[in-house]
Amino acid sequence: MPSVNILKEIDVSEYTWCNSAVMFRVWNGIGTITHKTNKEDENYCYYSHLFLNNKPILQSYEAICPTCSGMLATGYGIENIDCPELKAVRECLNSNYTDIKTSAEMLKPLLALLDDGYYLLADIPHFPTDGNNNFFWSVPNDLTENPALCCSYYHEFFYGCTDSFPQYLYPTQSAELCNQKRIDEYVEILKNNPNSLRALVYHEYGFVSALLDGHHKATAATLLGQKINCLTIIKADGCTFKNVTGCTFKNGTKTPYNNNTEINSINFSSIRIPVNGLYGEYFPNYNKKTDENIDVKKYSLTGRKFPKAESNAKKYYFDIKTLMEFYSVGIENMEFTDEIIDTWINDTNTDEVITYGNALNYENHIRLKCAIKYLMLTDRDMAYRTAVKIVKKNDNRYFPEVWEILTEFKDEQTEQLFIDHIVNYGNKSCYYDIVTSYWDDDTQ
Repeated sequence: MPSVNILKEIDVSEYTWCNSAVMFRVWNGIGTITHKTNKEDENYCYYSHLFLNNKPILQSYEAICPTCSGMLATGYGIENIDCPELKAVRECLNSNYTDIKTSAEMLKPLLALLDDGYYLLADIPHFPTDGNNNFFWSVPNDLTENPALCCSYYHEFFYGCTDSFPQYLYPTQSAELCNQKRIDEYVEILKNNPNSLRALVYHEYGFVSALLDGHHKATAATLLGQKINCLTIIKADGCTFKNVTGCTFKNGTKTPYNNNTEINSINFSSIRIPVNGLYGEYFPNYNKKTDENIDVKKYSLTGRKFPKAESNAKKYYFDIKTLMEFYSVGIENMEFTDEIIDTWINDTNTDEVITYGNALNYENHIRLKCAIKYLMLTDRDMAYRTAVKIVKKNDNRYFPEVWEILTEFKDEQTEQLFIDHIVNYGNKSCYYDIVTSYWDDDTQ
């Protein structure tokens, strides 16, 4: 008989993207929700598909390189697979959310379908997009590169990496089953209480999760410009061992990992959980690859148009590149005030920015570049005030984002800023094309 043991609630306060989580162990799992992964090919990549009852509900082609992009394709529609356990837990998913431990207990029949091993069930808000400003139900069916499918995102500008975590959604249900009446019902619920409902997802890899249940909820959230809270299943994908770092030396002797080596912590995406009393023999081989030939089959889950949702996906949500910029400078969940913005503006000197002569000023310059992009999606009034302040301080030479933002505000006061810039700099302006585009809409 399968057993699902809820072990403990996890302190996730240091992970700003996660609301709460519990760790659980599956023993004698049925294994009908599973990954099948083959060995890497000559490109140092491998196929890793998510299966339900031996049907691939999400198809991926992932890279060994942690900072390289993978590829995604839609799979067999989950609605065509007989899974009574998934139907049975929908009552939990459609009822008002209380806490993560209660949800874990209610989801046990479904969790028993997993392979043996350690998992997290985490409450994580997701963007209802694929990480590239595409509405989750408007992705290509064919295998397509996705920058969000990477273990660590490398910032070319910041010369650093951010470890991945579940953040974006990928569909497993046919878009043709979209029911507008159900979406409208969820819109009314989420409009009054965004925290009331949960979708169910399985963390695939990198920043991408497969949406197992809640396609209509996620669509309703998109129409409102909200994130959708998701009960997220995350499988253990690594561990560290006491006194072992790969291979280490103990008393002058090389000590590799073996089944008797005590585990120090288990990794679930970028969440690392300390453990005691566990040894290698109790930890499943999370890197196990099959000799079975796995390739991509052609399915057709998407293709239906969702004009408003597709527009909102670009208007209200961050793509992976922008989101990682925010995390790189620590503003991903910042509550901005005019005082904070004023401090950054006053501490920034453009000459020092160019010569990198003052690290503090340079850091504030970068924070401002990211902040005005962030504010355009979270607080347009503050974004406008910030852009105007930068222009009036005459630090706009190195802020093309300022002029790009201001082009969206059509009023006499804003127009005068553009006129003054043209008068002062003419066609010698670094951003002449952006500035003159302010009047493009008026000439169409």
